[in-house]
Amino acid sequence: MNAPRPNASAVSGLSSQQFRELFEREGSSVFRFLLRLTRNRTDADDLVQETFLTLWRKREQFEGRGAVEGWLKRTAWRTYLNSRTQRERRARLTLVEQSEPGAERVEPPSDAGPEHRDALAFLSAKIQGAIDSLPDPAREAFILFRFEGLTCAQIASLTDTPLKTVETRVARATHHVAERLRPFRDNAPLP
Repeated sequence: MNAPRPNASAVSGLSSQQFRELFEREGSSVFRFLLRLTRNRTDADDLVQETFLTLWRKREQFEGRGAVEGWLKRTAWRTYLNSRTQRERRARLTLVEQSEPGAERVEPPSDAGPEHRDALAFLSAKIQGAIDSLPDPAREAFILFRFEGLTCAQIASLTDTPLKTVETRVARATHHVAERLRPFRDNAPLP
């Protein structure tokens, strides 16, 4: 049976055991969220640790407005942004561009035939390539909208970005990805 979720008033008083349970319950979700943003398992893992460390240090600041999970996701977002800013600053200072390997790939079902597995791997790579080609603000909005299931209003609140800007980024990103994938859609066999 799942452990009860801490309520807003209990967050500041979390024991180390309750905090561990929160980590065990939400850690993989935060990892997936950060992996989609960073496109690097090691960076995502480091940011998960930093997110929960920040949450522990600042647990007294949680005012109870909203869900603990939302506060956790916002903390993860801020940790990601800080990390990205630091990485960009280091790149400018050292004049060395840092490249990130691709994000986690979707594995085809084990019972799929080799042609199906190859086609799925090919399409997954093309989809990831189309997403990776987006500018960071559009890519981030697209990921939050399409993969994390957030509304544009939630994204605007999370990222401190005007709602219309988020809506524009999501729409443009969706159009860009669709255009990049058009050759594959137009040549796909009919079911």
